[in-house]
Amino acid sequence: MKSMMLTLIIVNIVIVIICAMILIKKFVKEKGMECFYIEDEILYLNSLFIKKIPLSDIEHIEFSYNRARTTYIGLIKVYKKNAKIVKRHFQTSKISFVTTEKMILEEIEKITPILKEYSIPYDIKGK
Repeated sequence: MKSMMLTLIIVNIVIVIICAMILIKKFVKEKGMECFYIEDEILYLNSLFIKKIPLSDIEHIEFSYNRARTTYIGLIKVYKKNAKIVKRHFQTSKISFVTTEKMILEEIEKITPILKEYSIPYDIKGK
């Protein structure tokens, strides 16, 4: 009984340490709090594991958002030239308990000038 409780405590401590390391990694990175960003012609989709997509592989991008109870949730779908689709949900890079429609649109507006510069077509769909 005691060994089982000790094992559970150790497992919980390991989980807390891993979560703390991930949070520290996100905060220390220059753009760690951004939902998505472009550097060196690569689109970075921030989540637990960062997805890197070269801009040359992108056919088009679709942004959508909808209301979920009292907050809004965004979705970015990246359609690649090899017919694969990469999806990531996002809210905002600001620390906030409630995300508004305006905040979602501000996140999208951060990246659209760069998409226009590289002639990558995109759609924004609100619900």
